[in-house]
Amino acid sequence: MGWWKFVRLALEALTEPKADVIACDRAMEQLARDSRLGAALHRASWIVRSAWRDSRARTAAEAAGSRFGPVRVRGWIVTVAGATALGLNGVKPMSAGPLSWAVPSLVVAAGVLIMLLAGPLARALSHRNS
Repeated sequence: MGWWKFVRLALEALTEPKADVIACDRAMEQLARDSRLGAALHRASWIVRSAWRDSRARTAAEAAGSRFGPVRVRGWIVTVAGATALGLNGVKPMSAGPLSWAVPSLVVAAGVLIMLLAGPLARALSHRNS
């Protein structure tokens, strides 16, 4: 049975060469950086990051530094996302259907519920993480 294992391993070594994933990732990053589109996206990303560092929204989010502040901020983000979807649904020229308001409304309700229950949710998350 040793010869079978030897042949199988030899064929696997020939057909499935070991790839250096880290080197492949670095090569792809370098290709992306050297391209015009990659350079433009990198510049846009840098502009957004520097704007976020100096933004009032980030300062306000960090000011909510109580132990359940991050949970409340996540609830606020969910609520704003749902309200944005509702607003965009209201201004589009054609309706997606008679119940296109249902899912964004549920998202808004879930976000408000998360903000209201931020304290218990934060305690549950801290117990789960410890």
